[in-house]
Amino acid sequence: MLTVREATEDDAVSLAPRLRYADLTEIYAVRGRDACTVEALLVGVNSPGGCYVAVDEDDVPQIILGTYPSGDPMVGYIWMMGSEALVKYRTQLFKETHGLLHKIGSKYPVLTNMVHSDNKVHIRWIQWAGFVILREVYFNGHRFYEFARLMTHAQIKRNQECVIR
Repeated sequence: MLTVREATEDDAVSLAPRLRYADLTEIYAVRGRDACTVEALLVGVNSPGGCYVAVDEDDVPQIILGTYPSGDPMVGYIWMMGSEALVKYRTQLFKETHGLLHKIGSKYPVLTNMVHSDNKVHIRWIQWAGFVILREVYFNGHRFYEFARLMTHAQIKRNQECVIR
């Protein structure tokens, strides 16, 4: 069983060498073939948007996820990376998805990002979580799907910083 807590830099360092192939592909497609996976995860951990980690019974990081601010205070980029255990714990992840979204996405009325077209596990998760695939885009020669979700009024209301006019 996984437990969720705030992520630390040590969590990013621990998880980076164990990332799933699909997640590595996505990092390299966005940041280039020479990208450092630890650095990519540290950007998320140190994001003012918030970052959480799901750890196993031995406190070993298996999934890391969070939000990163966009240029628009109403929009946050949601992201997730994980080890092969992500597949092992997918039932728990799917059951707890909506609670996780409340936790990590409460600062933004709109959550968005793009997912590599080969990352089938993440595509299934974002669809389960209520995100809509908006369009197919190409970035650095790789095919991605842009997706977004408008958070419900109740979720937005909890966040005192977001005001919809």
